[in-house]
Amino acid sequence: MLTRLVNQFLAWISQRSLFKLTKQPGIQAFALLFVIGLSLSIAIASCTPNNAANSTSPQKSQLTVLKMGHQKGMSLLNIIKAQGALEKRLQPQGISVTWNEFSSTAPLLEGMGVGAIVFGGGGGTGSVFAQAADKQFVRVAASTSSPRSSAILVLENSPIKTLANLKGKKVAFAKGSSSQYMIVRALKKVGLKYSDIQPVFLTPAEALPAFQRGDFDAWVIWDPYTAETERKLQTRLLADNTTVFGDKAIVESPGFYFASPDFVRDYPDILKAILQELEKAGIWAKNNNEDSAKLLSKLYKVDLLTMEAVEKRGGTRQVLTVDDEVLTGLQTMADTFYDLKVIHKKIDVKDKKFNWVADEKW
Repeated sequence: MLTRLVNQFLAWISQRSLFKLTKQPGIQAFALLFVIGLSLSIAIASCTPNNAANSTSPQKSQLTVLKMGHQKGMSLLNIIKAQGALEKRLQPQGISVTWNEFSSTAPLLEGMGVGAIVFGGGGGTGSVFAQAADKQFVRVAASTSSPRSSAILVLENSPIKTLANLKGKKVAFAKGSSSQYMIVRALKKVGLKYSDIQPVFLTPAEALPAFQRGDFDAWVIWDPYTAETERKLQTRLLADNTTVFGDKAIVESPGFYFASPDFVRDYPDILKAILQELEKAGIWAKNNNEDSAKLLSKLYKVDLLTMEAVEKRGGTRQVLTVDDEVLTGLQTMADTFYDLKVIHKKIDVKDKKFNWVADEKW
């Protein structure tokens, strides 16, 4: 294009009988300089970015508000919320922190998808449902669970004595939660299918009074609701994490920390800061059961004795990278739900779009 423009310019000079003038030394030099200048102008213009074209490119903005999500059962998130750890750490950077509570993982990831939060935590089961629905989220770390963090309970006077007795019975749990996977695996252990029970989808807050009234036969739930129910009602334990998953409980039914894709891309340093604070909270809670129980009791509005029971069985409270072992367990979960037609399509939980691993542990 540049050559064509220069030739057109010289032809224009020739057509106007001006070319003879260029034989004069001064004019010849001027013409040469003019052509060189024109050429450089065109070349520079061709390399200059088009502002209109680039206006649609995503621009990283200065983060001023960190939107966090939490739920009961993800104790480390609740500890850093109560202690104000993130607020203290990020305040020098001019970043404030807001917190939004969710009843379970499914609505938490829904909230992340619409921008209500950029970071949160919950069960791996919810992430399977969200991935199958093409929700926008990334697993950024995994969390260990205690042997009694989840349980299948019946009222003490219930005729149900074993898992096999659940056939034909109404079993309540939060849809898309770790409890849904737990009941599937528990039934499988005794030769039953998911279709052998009558699922009752209820949030924990809805289920507690309904359980007391006897509206359903068994309840699959996680701490602190498990401990709270055991203290408030006369119950019997049918199964817990260890009963159902054995020594693979950590990788078969893991918890995860999630972040929005934009947040992972634009603010990796702040993401690592959050994970560092979670790790500190885990070490503190493990070494200070009574203090963590007092803190969470106030935050959850749950009596202290309940929270002391939860914290005593809290396990190692580690924050783990999203490695192959953890995702292999999650893939088993996803395949199980697909086979049961609980999710509508087969998914690959190891898809890099949905997982983040730091270059080095935070």
